[in-house]
Amino acid sequence: MAEKRNVLGLPLFLLLLTVALLHLIICPFTKVEESFNLQAVHDILYHRTNFDKYDHHEFPGVVPRTFLGPLFLSVLCSPVVFLSYLLDAPKFYTQLTVRASLGVCVVGALWHMQKEVRRQFGSTVAGLFCLTCASQFHLMFYSTRTLPNVFALPIVLVAFTSWMAQKYGRFISLSALVIIVFRSELCVFLGLMLLMSMLSRKLGLLQLLYYAVPAGILSLALTVAIDSIFWRKLLWPEGQVLWYNIILNKSSNWGTSPFLWYFYSAVPRALGCTLLFLPLGLLDRRMRLLLLPAVGFILIYSLLPHKELRFIIYTLPVLSLVAARGCSFILCNYQKSWMYKLGSAVVVGQLFTNAAYSSISLYVSHHNYPGGRGLQELHRLLPVTADVFVHIDTYAAETGVSRFLEQNRNWRYDKREDLSLKNLDMKMYTHLLMEANVTKIQLLQDTHRPLAFVEGYSNIAFNVFHIPPVSVRLVRKAVLLERETATGQQREGL
Repeated sequence: MAEKRNVLGLPLFLLLLTVALLHLIICPFTKVEESFNLQAVHDILYHRTNFDKYDHHEFPGVVPRTFLGPLFLSVLCSPVVFLSYLLDAPKFYTQLTVRASLGVCVVGALWHMQKEVRRQFGSTVAGLFCLTCASQFHLMFYSTRTLPNVFALPIVLVAFTSWMAQKYGRFISLSALVIIVFRSELCVFLGLMLLMSMLSRKLGLLQLLYYAVPAGILSLALTVAIDSIFWRKLLWPEGQVLWYNIILNKSSNWGTSPFLWYFYSAVPRALGCTLLFLPLGLLDRRMRLLLLPAVGFILIYSLLPHKELRFIIYTLPVLSLVAARGCSFILCNYQKSWMYKLGSAVVVGQLFTNAAYSSISLYVSHHNYPGGRGLQELHRLLPVTADVFVHIDTYAAETGVSRFLEQNRNWRYDKREDLSLKNLDMKMYTHLLMEANVTKIQLLQDTHRPLAFVEGYSNIAFNVFHIPPVSVRLVRKAVLLERETATGQQREGL
C-alpha cells in the first residue's frame, strides 16, 4: 500500500515556486522565440482593441501563433497591471508579472501531478519528484518563458495526471484543447497514452468519441473565432504551424540535428545526474507504462530534423517521476545495509550536483541578454525629459528587448529592419542600440559615438588552481551609440 502521508507538502510547493521565480528574477529578459507571445500580452494589456498598434502586424513571424495563451495571461495579470498603472510603475514590472503568472501555472500543474503521484506511489516518491524537478535547470528556466511549448505545458501535465488517474473525460478534453490550440505535435505524445488505454480496454471507442468530438469542435471554434479577430483574417494558427513544420518540413531551415540528438544531448542535459536513476525506476512495472508514451514521443518526434530541447519539455516531468521512483528504492532501504546507505548519499549528492549545475547555467544565462540590458542602461543614463529617438537593431531585439522595456512615453522606439548603416535616415536617430561590431561602429563614427557598451557571455573557463574553478568570460556584445548633437554636453565613450 502506497504511503499516503503528506509530510512536507507546503515547503515543497514553495520550493518549486521559489526556484521558478528565482530563475525569472535572475534572467528577467526574453529571447526572440518568446517575443510573439510576450508582445501580444503587452498589446492586449496596453492597446486593448486598438489592433492597428499591435506588434504582430509589423512583425508577424514565420508562422502565425494563437492569441488564446496571451489573452489568458492578460486576464490573469490585469489586476496587477491596473495597480501598477495607478502607481505609475515601469512597464518592466508588468513583464515580470506576466512571466511569473505563467510560472505559477506551470508549478501549479506540477503540484497537481505530485498529488496523484503521492496517491499512487507514496509521499517519498512525491517528495523526490518535487526535489528532482526543482534541481533541474531547463524545466525551471523555461517555466516562466512565454513560449508556445510552455503555454501548452500546464495543460499537458494536467492531462497526463488525468490519464494516470484514469479520468478519461478530462484527459481527452484537455488533449483536444492543447493539440488544436497550442501544439499540434502533442497528438503523438497524448495519442500514445490514448492508444495504450484503448488497447488495455480501459477506454472504449464510443467513450472516446463522446468526449473527443465536442471537445475538438469547441477547441477549433474557439481558436478560429478569437485568432481570426486578432489576425484580421479567417485563421487556424496551429493548423498553419502543422502544415509548415510537419507537411512542408520547413522547420529544418532553422537548423538540423542528428536523429538521436534528443537521447544523447537534450535529455542528459535536462535531467543531469537524475538520469542515472531512470533504469532503477523501471523496476516498477507501473513506471514502464508511464514512461512508454514519453519515450515513444521523443523517438517519433526525432524524425523531424530540426530539434530543440523545449520541443520535448513535456516529457521531463515524466522522466523525473520515473527517476524519483528509482531513488525511492534506495532511500526506503536505507537501514538494510551499508550499500543502501552509500546509495542514499549518492541520491542526495546528485540533487546537490544538479543544483550546482543549475546555478552555473543560470549565471551564464544572466549574461545572455545584452539587448535588454542595453535598453535599460539607456533609460538609466538619460533623463526622462530628454528628446530620444532610438533605433533597436535585430541583434538587440532578439536578445532581450521587448515593448515592456519601452518605459518613457515621450521617447520614440524604432525596430525597422530595412535600414542600412549607410542610409541617411540613420542620422535622425538620437541613439542606436546595436551589436557591438567594430566595423559597424566605425561606419557610424561620423554621426554617432559610443555611449556605453554592454557585456555578454563568451565562454566558460576552467582552472583547477583557481577558486572557484569555473569562471565566465564576458565580452562586449551590444553598444549604445549617441548622435553627436543628441545632447548639449559631450560624453566620454565607455
